[in-house]
Amino acid sequence: MPASAPALESATTPAPGEAAAVASLAPGFPQKLIPLMPKASLKSSSVDKNSSPASAALVATIPAPATAVFTFYAKAFAAQGFKAVPGEAVGGTKSRDFIRANGETANISVVEEAGASTFTVGANVAAGSLK
Repeated sequence: MPASAPALESATTPAPGEAAAVASLAPGFPQKLIPLMPKASLKSSSVDKNSSPASAALVATIPAPATAVFTFYAKAFAAQGFKAVPGEAVGGTKSRDFIRANGETANISVVEEAGASTFTVGANVAAGSLK
């Protein structure tokens, strides 16, 4: 796959304030805002400090049920002042949204298959909240 390697390299060098990475945390990724769940295998991550609101997201897998993923991230977001909003699915995907008083939002989406969960965790927050 040598032909795809240059494309990956160019994709990881976006404008200042933006970053993306495959199988690692992007430079400047807000690990306090969105911690990587212990024992999870990171697939990709991104951060964009230039958008308004700023955004960050990660995709990972873990050999654990979806409930474990939701429990971990619900606690992480609650500790930062986010409150869960009603609803636990979008279509057939398990999903939970969170909001903070200043309009900042976060989301957890999980697909569980064969005892493993693939999940996406993202947040849209003020640039100063990307820590």
